[in-house]
Amino acid sequence: MKPRVLSLLALALLPSVALAQRGRDRGTKADFDAMIGSSPVGLRLSNGDVEDMNPVKLLVDKRKDLKLTDDQLKQIRAMNDALKESTRPQFKVLDSLRIAMRPRAGADEEVERVRIQLARQDVMDLVKAIREGYDAKLKEAVALLDESQKAKADELVARQAKDAEETLAKALGGGRGAMGGGRRGRPPAN
Repeated sequence: MKPRVLSLLALALLPSVALAQRGRDRGTKADFDAMIGSSPVGLRLSNGDVEDMNPVKLLVDKRKDLKLTDDQLKQIRAMNDALKESTRPQFKVLDSLRIAMRPRAGADEEVERVRIQLARQDVMDLVKAIREGYDAKLKEAVALLDESQKAKADELVARQAKDAEETLAKALGGGRGAMGGGRRGRPPAN
């Protein structure tokens, strides 16, 4: 399967490489930002996209739909604040990986392809780790809800998970499940 993926990746990159070569032949500078935007190897996943995958933040945002009490809201907000603080270093790494996924002018194409592919895998692993942290905190937050709130939260979180998978598939390339699975709702209670 990997040779097929690599072949598809090479085919997707050919127009960008040809465009860059054409630009150099005419004495003009290649537009690498345009190449990144049109190429499947460029990272189009922002920190905001990953933050929008936070189900605890979703519970805070949908507090009226969930009919949270003041005490519930206060506790869930505190969980969300702690989660934001704990993921701050991971988001700095994501920023670095975004830079690492940019093609470098004049570098060997094969080396660039491998380097970008490795950075893409690092992004996938990092986002998976962030989402696992989100799931763990969600389990704590859901424990604060009553049964009717849990049912509504399940519905909201399932919709968010579906949207997250679509965002990841678009941003990282590949089909559904680009992250090796994904949440389909609230994690099981232990």
